[in-house]
Amino acid sequence: MRTFIFLTFCSVFSLTPNAVLSQNFKIFIDSDKTITIDELFKLISDQTDYKFIYQDGLFKDYPKAHLKKGTIKANDLLKNSIANSKLNFEIINGNTIVIKEQEDTSDSSLKNQQENEITGVILDSEGIPIPGANVVEVGSGVGVMTDFDGKFTLTLQTKKPKIKVSFVGYTTLEVNIGSKRHYELILETNTEALDDVVVVGFGKQKEASLVSAVSTVKGEQLRMPNRSLSNNLAGQIPGLIAIQRSGEPGYDNSEFWIRGISSFAGGTGPLVLVDGIPRSLNDIDPDEIQTFTLLKDAAATAVYGAEGANGVILITSKRGVNQKTVISYRGEYGVSEPTRLPEFVGAGDFMRLYNEALFNEGSAPMYSDELIARHESGQDPDLYPDVNWLNLLSDYSTSTRHTLNFRGGGEKAKFFISGSYFNQGGIFQQNSLADYNNNIGLNRYNLRSNVDFDVSPTTLLSVDLSGQYLETNYPGVGSTTIFQRMTIAPPNLFPMVFSDGTNAGHPVPSGNRVNPYNLLMESGYSKEWRSSTQSKVALVQDLDVITQGLSAKGVVSYDSYSLYTTSRTKTPAQYVASGRDLNGNLVLNQVVNEVPFGEPAEGNSGEKRIYLEASVNYNRSFNEKHDVGGMLLYYQKETQLHNQALAFRKQAYVGRGTYLYDNRYSLEVNFGITGSETFADGNRFGLFPAMGVAWLVDNEAFWKDSGISKVINGLKLRYSIGRTGNDDTGGERFLYRSSFNNAGGYPIGIGSNGGLNSIGGLVEGRFSAPGLTWEIEDKRNYGLDIDLFSNRINLQLNYFDNTRSSILLQRRTVSEAAGLRQAPWQNFGEVSNKGFDGSLMARENFGDFTVSLRGNLTYAKNKILEYDEVPQLYDWMNVTGTSLRTANLYVAERLYDREDFDINVAPDGTETFELKEGYAVSSLGGNIRPGDIKYVDLNGDGEINQFDQSRQIAKPSVPELIYGVGLNVDYKGFYANIFFQGAGSVSTVLGGSNGQGFHPFTWGVQETSIRKAALNRWSQDNPSQDVMFPRLRTSNFFHNTVASTWWLRDASFLRLKNVEIGYNFSKNLLDKLSLTSGRFYVMGNNLHVWDKIKMWDPEIGNENAGMNYPLSRNVTFGLELKL
Repeated sequence: MRTFIFLTFCSVFSLTPNAVLSQNFKIFIDSDKTITIDELFKLISDQTDYKFIYQDGLFKDYPKAHLKKGTIKANDLLKNSIANSKLNFEIINGNTIVIKEQEDTSDSSLKNQQENEITGVILDSEGIPIPGANVVEVGSGVGVMTDFDGKFTLTLQTKKPKIKVSFVGYTTLEVNIGSKRHYELILETNTEALDDVVVVGFGKQKEASLVSAVSTVKGEQLRMPNRSLSNNLAGQIPGLIAIQRSGEPGYDNSEFWIRGISSFAGGTGPLVLVDGIPRSLNDIDPDEIQTFTLLKDAAATAVYGAEGANGVILITSKRGVNQKTVISYRGEYGVSEPTRLPEFVGAGDFMRLYNEALFNEGSAPMYSDELIARHESGQDPDLYPDVNWLNLLSDYSTSTRHTLNFRGGGEKAKFFISGSYFNQGGIFQQNSLADYNNNIGLNRYNLRSNVDFDVSPTTLLSVDLSGQYLETNYPGVGSTTIFQRMTIAPPNLFPMVFSDGTNAGHPVPSGNRVNPYNLLMESGYSKEWRSSTQSKVALVQDLDVITQGLSAKGVVSYDSYSLYTTSRTKTPAQYVASGRDLNGNLVLNQVVNEVPFGEPAEGNSGEKRIYLEASVNYNRSFNEKHDVGGMLLYYQKETQLHNQALAFRKQAYVGRGTYLYDNRYSLEVNFGITGSETFADGNRFGLFPAMGVAWLVDNEAFWKDSGISKVINGLKLRYSIGRTGNDDTGGERFLYRSSFNNAGGYPIGIGSNGGLNSIGGLVEGRFSAPGLTWEIEDKRNYGLDIDLFSNRINLQLNYFDNTRSSILLQRRTVSEAAGLRQAPWQNFGEVSNKGFDGSLMARENFGDFTVSLRGNLTYAKNKILEYDEVPQLYDWMNVTGTSLRTANLYVAERLYDREDFDINVAPDGTETFELKEGYAVSSLGGNIRPGDIKYVDLNGDGEINQFDQSRQIAKPSVPELIYGVGLNVDYKGFYANIFFQGAGSVSTVLGGSNGQGFHPFTWGVQETSIRKAALNRWSQDNPSQDVMFPRLRTSNFFHNTVASTWWLRDASFLRLKNVEIGYNFSKNLLDKLSLTSGRFYVMGNNLHVWDKIKMWDPEIGNENAGMNYPLSRNVTFGLELKL
């Protein structure tokens, strides 16, 4: 359990006892207690050889000290509690400490005490007041301690004042005092001052003993104005790669990976644990999160056995503390719009470009100049429409968030209770006349209660309950369908709605001929209700009665999830206008009959999860230099899906041993033994061991004595090696068993008609593979941690070298002569993944200014080592040796021009084109003309075919590089934060995931919209090579639209991810409102992106050629209060 020691001393300070006690003596506090200062010295004396002598009654007016159960170094206890006090410490005979009051020798040059008085409040990183913190003026030694609400008042004594704020378990903060009279100061947790403060797999470790690659951020850093926590991760944490492909409420979760992708078959996402239980990270509200931790190397993840290969995310929720209850409220209201929408030409340009495409095909034009002019004039939009569907049917959306938290407790019970509500709207127009909601909408309710009971001085009982209720609303035909129809409907086909309110339609209402307005406003609605109930009970028993440092823990968890859907659809009557009568009224003909609401279509699903865990833990120090730790743990879990007869079950045994010598050398050895019912008997359990070492160079005597320690005050070297696994192999369940299918008939003899007789029967379908097992990943990690300039700069670097083997695949080199109906499954694939990640933190005070800079970087490059493919004729065709998720592309050289052809001109002026001799002939279909794409004949056989596709050109569609840079500035209560996030070494092929290239007509067929980018095209009037589109065609001319480097784009981007400007309430306002703290802020999210794609947000990639529901740009106004 993390050790917090709240010391409410109240005194005047003059000097610092830097090394009164031995650095290695530790004080064990057996339970939460409140004691006097005299009793505190007795506590130290009872557990050490030290004795304290001081005048009777010296500390009689001091407030009592509040101690929390745990372990802390004795010298840290004194140094942080009475540092800079006006007390003299004299050591006699090595172990007797004489304490005397020191005469006040401060030389004050300031005369007006009121003018030189400052006030403030000291808070932790979560805004909770810290009672008993020391606030000392540097130079004069005058100091005070904060009261129970974390407040202080201090009279300054020097001309250029600077104060130092310290408290046990937190990093000391120095602040230059300017003209401001009230200060709200935040103390950051000092992980080196307290034991058991780093969250690791199945527990916590002292930071000094940590050998693994672990990255942690606080929950506050992940707060952004959206529902899905996964959308807040990119660029925030070193080692994490995340991409958001859609902004649709309820379906906007990001894909994310730890240190990239290492499998082409199995699951690639990390294991996510919330308070140690497997759960979705998108179910938790950011305000409930204490820490968010990534476990990246084998030393950190091997304890999770066959679930640790893809890394692990540990989310720790907030818990109660022994202090007065703090009530926190946060409210936000936001306005959103798409970051970028596809752009299409208007009716006039559409018809001209369509005529040009017909001309390129040798066909007559469809639209006359007169008709084009009528559409452009806008005089009769019923008969001659010019509709921008995206502009007319989309709108801005709004969001609302309210969060209320209660946190506090006493010596016997502590609690954290949180409730939140989040509402998010969609970008579609609302039908104000309908009695139902046709737009996208989302309402989420979260509730959490974490309560800790000190049942006895040695027993802790924790009861955690949480729940989420999510309600979403969609148009009847689905938002994806509607958005796609909005992007493909041509601008001149029909109006949005006729001027008399009649619904416009088409005689053949399918595909691009469907009116998007009718789909959005008149198709009905769909609803989803998702609910989850999560519970966890944990019991921790101190077993010091057996031996000091021994404890046992048991955990039981039960989670339930359900989904209910209903949909009611309808179709409105639709008409086509054939003209106007003599009175000018529209002549309408009905082409679609009305279909009223029918019976609702309903569906439901659900699952239940049970988790059991039991462990024994041991942590103890010996002879002042040896810190030993150990753990043995067993867990099992079961997941029952409502539509599955057999539950998914797993068992595991876990062990870990740690050793730290003299705070200089650290060793950890751990293992996980995981069993899964997915595999056959004899292959269900596997051992996954790991080990790591670390050297704390800065604690060496030679380093402390050298001058470099004044610059590099912290230096740690780490190395780990080990093996993890992945049992989410990607194949069907129970592949170790054969499957049998009904056969159409076995031939048996010759019938009377001379044909074969046959009878029904069974035929073997899937061939059994009893030897199948999990994927294996061997990991190596090299780490470096550096602290510079008294911890003003912190740098962490990691280099990793991972190899994933035993990847499940169907053998590709098995001959058909083997007689198998289906190629057998085997653990045969292999992928390597190498790269680095790192983070940088820097902070400094400049008078009234406080500036901090943070940055992180992740680079991960994979390579397929074994794919079991038949060797290709040419190296560029092989999958082996390439990266995962890279495209197979033809190589575009340029566009053909007239000089490439022998041209024959008929008497009527018609031209025919024949490629000159020596040019490669295309087998991709169609007649090649000037303006078409000329491909490179890679193998030189004189033909453009499948042998000219290369897998070695494109970057992967998932970024190999993710980075983030943030800057925070505080000045006299005002603050500004800015954060940039970027991705690099990534490419996309325009045109979508179907292997097709990009077509100017959005669906590659006539009567669909034309992208505005098609204005930059090759034509007879513009026979340029510097164009985006080749010669226009009305149909999907495969030669030009096939996936090729012509459509390959660098998908790197730099995004202004977040900007926040705020004001912390002044002391006078806080006093009037009876608040501890308060702030008002304005936050912008996804404000701008710099990229090379331009036509849609680059993060969407090639999904549906940019016609996915777009990402959102948000501006949010927020208010946060604490009392």
